[in-house]
Parts: sequence; C-alpha cells; structure tokens
Amino acid sequence: MKVIGGFLSICGIVCAFLLAGCSPKTADILVLQVGPSKVDLEDYQNFYLKNSGNMETARASSQQERERFLDLLTNYKLKLQDAYDRGILNDSDIQRELAEYRASLASSYQLEHDVTEPGIRQLYERRKVNIRAKHILISLKPEASPADTQKAYARALDVIRQARAGVPFDTLVMRYSEDPSARANGGDLYYFTGGVMVKAFEDAVYGMKVGEMSALPTRSNFGYHIIKVFDIEPARMIRVRHLMARFESTTPDSADSAKALARIRGMQDSLKKGWDFSKLAIKLSEDGGSAQQGGALPWFERRRFVEPFEDAAFKLKVGELSGIVRSPFGFHLILLDSVREQEPYAAMHEDLKTLYQKNRYQEDYALYIAGLKKEYGFSFDEDVFRKFVGQLDSTKTTEDSAWDAGVSPDVRKLVLMTVGNKPFTVDSLLVSAPKRPDLRDTPLRLNDLRPKLDRIGGDLLIDIRAAGLEQRSPEFAQLMKEYTDGVILYKAEQMEVWGKTVVTDSILRQYYENNKTQFMFPERVNINQMMFESDTTALMIYDSLTHGADFSDLAGRWNDDAKLRGDKGARGFQIIDADAATKRAAKLKKGEFSEPVELERGGYAIVQLVGVDPPRQKTYEQAGAEISNAYQEYESKRLEQQWLERLRQKYPVVQYKENLKRAFESQ
Repeated sequence: MKVIGGFLSICGIVCAFLLAGCSPKTADILVLQVGPSKVDLEDYQNFYLKNSGNMETARASSQQERERFLDLLTNYKLKLQDAYDRGILNDSDIQRELAEYRASLASSYQLEHDVTEPGIRQLYERRKVNIRAKHILISLKPEASPADTQKAYARALDVIRQARAGVPFDTLVMRYSEDPSARANGGDLYYFTGGVMVKAFEDAVYGMKVGEMSALPTRSNFGYHIIKVFDIEPARMIRVRHLMARFESTTPDSADSAKALARIRGMQDSLKKGWDFSKLAIKLSEDGGSAQQGGALPWFERRRFVEPFEDAAFKLKVGELSGIVRSPFGFHLILLDSVREQEPYAAMHEDLKTLYQKNRYQEDYALYIAGLKKEYGFSFDEDVFRKFVGQLDSTKTTEDSAWDAGVSPDVRKLVLMTVGNKPFTVDSLLVSAPKRPDLRDTPLRLNDLRPKLDRIGGDLLIDIRAAGLEQRSPEFAQLMKEYTDGVILYKAEQMEVWGKTVVTDSILRQYYENNKTQFMFPERVNINQMMFESDTTALMIYDSLTHGADFSDLAGRWNDDAKLRGDKGARGFQIIDADAATKRAAKLKKGEFSEPVELERGGYAIVQLVGVDPPRQKTYEQAGAEISNAYQEYESKRLEQQWLERLRQKYPVVQYKENLKRAFESQ
C-alpha cells in the first residue's frame, strides 16, 4: 500500500507543527477538543499557515474563514482519532511501509542536515568575499606512489623555506611552478570566490589573511600548492556603461592602437563638454552589443570580463567615470551605474545548492563517511572481497540471470564488512543486491564492484547513525509523525469511503436519470477554418473570399495547418468559447466568414460558420465517464458525511471559536 496525494479536503493539509517552539501565550489558549485530543492556538496557527501559505494571508483572514478552517481541522482530527483507535497503525502492511519510508527519509534527512546544508551555508559565507591569490604548483598525480609523494612534498617545503628566507614569491613562481599557465600569469589566479577553486585549495585560502603565505603545502588532485594571498574584497555585483573604441585587428600595431586611442579621447572630450553618456554611446561607441542600450552592460561579478576592464570597473564609485582603459579589444571609458550587495541566503539557496551538489558534495560526502567509519569502527575485508569476485564470471553483469550462482556456500558465509560490531556477510550482500538500483548492470569485475560496495558500506553507516534519530531531532520526529498520520488516515478513508463506493451500470443509470441536467452538451458552433502564419497571406485569401472564391477550395490549398488542409478546412463542432476563432464564429450568420483573426498562440485564422448546435441533453452513452466520476464524488461525500456524523457521536467535539480572534497577533 502506498499513500496517494490529497486525502479529502483537509487531508491536502500537511499536519505539521512547523514553527519551532510555542510561546506560553498561544500554547495555553485552547481552540479545539476532539475526544482526548486537544488543539491549542499555536497548533491551529501552524495548521493554518501550512494551508494558507504565509503570515500576511493568515493575518488578513476573516473570522468566518478561520471558523471554516476550524471545521475542516475538526473533521480531520475526528477521522485521525478514529484511525488510531481502530489500531490501524498495527497493520503489518502499514508497519512495513513506515519502516521503508523511515529508512529512506532518515538517510536523506541526515545527509541534508549533516552534509548538504552546512556545505551550502559555508559556500554562502565564502561567497561574501573575493580573494586574489598567487600559487606555486608542484605537480603530482592523485595515484602517485608514496616515494614520489614524499619527493614532491619535500620540494614544496623547500620553496616555502626559500620564500621565508626572503626570495620574492614571483621569482619562486617562475623558478618552480609547474602550472602550465604560470609563465603567462606569474601564478596569479586573479579574483575568485567560493565554489570556483578545488575544495582543498579553497579550504586553505579561506583561512588566510592578506599578505600571508601558506605555512604548509596544500594537496589537491593537481599536486602541492604554495599559496600567497594578495587581496580580499567584499563580493558584489556591479552594472556599468561603457564607451569603446575597438581595435581593427586582434593583434593591433602601433598605428591601429593610436587611431583607437584618438577616437576614445574624442569621446572623452565630448563627455567633458557635457554630452549625455547614453546618447554618446548610441552615436559613437564601437561595442555593437551595448551601444544601442546606451553602453549598458548586464549585471556582472568578478571573472566575467577581461581583467583590465574588470579591475578598472570594480575600483569605481557609483556615478564615477574611469580614465581611458585598455583591454585586448580596444579602449574603454567606464561609468559605474550601480552596485548590488550579496543577496540573502534564502534568495540564493537554490542556485547555491545546484553549485554545491555539482562541485562540492561528493568530497564532503566522502569526508562525512570517513568520519562515520572512525566513529562506528567500520572495517572492510579486502581478502574476502577478492575471494568473492574471484568466483564471479567477469564477462557478466548483475543483470545476467543467476550471476552469483558460482559463489560457493563457504564464501557466502564470510564476513565482508563490519559496521558498528555488526557483521555483513557476502550472502547478505547478494540477498540485498536485487533491491539496490546502484548495483544494476554492474560488471562483475574488481574495479567496477569496489566503488559500489563502498557506497553500500556508506549506506550501512548512515542507517546505524539513524538509530534514535527521533530523539535527537524533533524535526525528524515530526516528519515521521506527519507521514504516519497520513498513512493511517488514508487506510481509514479507504475502509469507510472509497472501499464502500460500489459502481455498477444499474446504479450509474439510476444516478443519470435522477441528475440528467448535470450532463448537457453546451452550445456549439460547426465551423470551417483556415490557418495562416503571416497576415499577408491571410489578407490575400480574405480578399479572394470577398470576391466569391469557395471557402473549402481555398482551405484545401492554402491552409498552413496540415490537418485542416486535408479536411478542406472542416473543424466540426466546437464549444463556442473554445478559442478566439470559435468566439468570432459565434457572432457570424450561417454561411458567413470572418476577417482574419489574430490568435493568442500566434498566426491568423479565417473562420466560416456552418451551423449552430444549441445546448442539449447528453444520452447516457454520450455522458459516459462523466456519470461515473460525478457519482463517485457524490457517493464519497455522502459516505464521508455519514462517517463524520458517527464520529461526532463517539468523540465529543468542543470548539472555542472566540479564541480564533487572537490568532496571528504576533509572528
């Protein structure tokens, strides 16, 4: 059994007490009592906020709206109380579903709270500043031998020793750095912010101050880095306008450069004489992309444009004009229009989450699992793993039938890994394999299976960590309570409403006879139609029609809609307000055609009214599924109302409606 969305009216409301903590004021004010269950004002507010969406809407709600919601909440509480009292929670299917859901939720919840959210928050904090640093790279492959690693580390330490002895950092860059770009940029990485550099490098540099050099080499996948920070500035976005005199060549000579310089100086003189910047850009700027916008460029942050342009732009104050700036493309005059500081965390969260999951999550996940391995005493037996793989057919995958048939009983009994003093045998892995999507179609080879087993080991560690999560996290406990309530309420409504709704042909026919007026054809128009992409063609065809041309003949030759062209324009009966064409046809007389009608989705139509079909009764056969749907909705409401009436007899209900006036008085 799986829970489906939207139980019935109130069941669309997730029963969540989302606002942590209860002020004594609202927690002591009772608004509802259903049998032994009580709902205070704080609870009511949280239910209401979850349903209405925000505090502003809730505060603006009328007393009538609040009382109506209280009635819905009362019905919900009645049904929920009945579901628990019936012992539905003890149903084996429900217990199985809850166990499966908890396992899934606990895993994702812990990773979200222990890894993802702290990682996103750190990324946000780091993106508050831009750092400019230089580095010296001693190259080393990730799979380097211990001996090569030691040699590279010693070389890096020697570079640090020389720097501390007074050798200029720039000299050391040119002498030792194995970064391919070092010769061109002198090891300068320009300005960067959180999420740009590899994690190890970023972790090191964000703990440093301006002028500071790393005390020890920093290891990344590229090798060892010796880092020196040259500047730290607040991160911001800016918007500028610029005037440009473009070089005629990508490799300008002195003559080309002199001509461009003369042109930009002419623009500079015009500004000094009082020319409006935007008008001057439209008239003279040689940047085709921005000239017609008055020289305006879109908002940008560091690392968007070439360095000389950026360096000049980010030094300006709002309203300040730069001097003449040379870039690889020409000369510029830059005016800073406005500055935008970093947005709040909530506004940036989704974009940062995407960036984090792409660039940082896997490394942080690996560190998290490494910590759990130490905490819970994880061990993996490589010898057992090799014995296990040695009995598999390396030409097959886990998708092949009986792929594990060759694994002997003795090997199946061997302990492959231990997690928190709990052994996991080869056989336990083989039993769980069909349930794991991450093992699907995996080649039965050592290097292909090993990372998959690492992931399984990580999942086992997370499962063990999840023990007692409800006690450690009230939020998680509430999430489980919400889901549990939803599951048993769904089961109760199945038993009392949906399971009792009987649909037969005779019942539906009787319902149809009693409610015929519900099943009507609306007024319809029978139309012919031609479609055109251009108004020119539409007007040409319209002119032909006004001079006596046959509508069907033209529709079969000129219609841009292939189906209508094949049907010679016949669209048949349509509801009169289906679209712009049918609405126009409804105003015509039989046989008349319209002028070209512009359509909302684009293009033009000419319509001809063939006839009008007034509203009329549908037959039982024509109504079809409408009858079944209408009857089931009617019957479910009737059964639900009967159920609620019985529950009101069983569980006394007391509503304190006057206390709803005090709802949402404070945040």
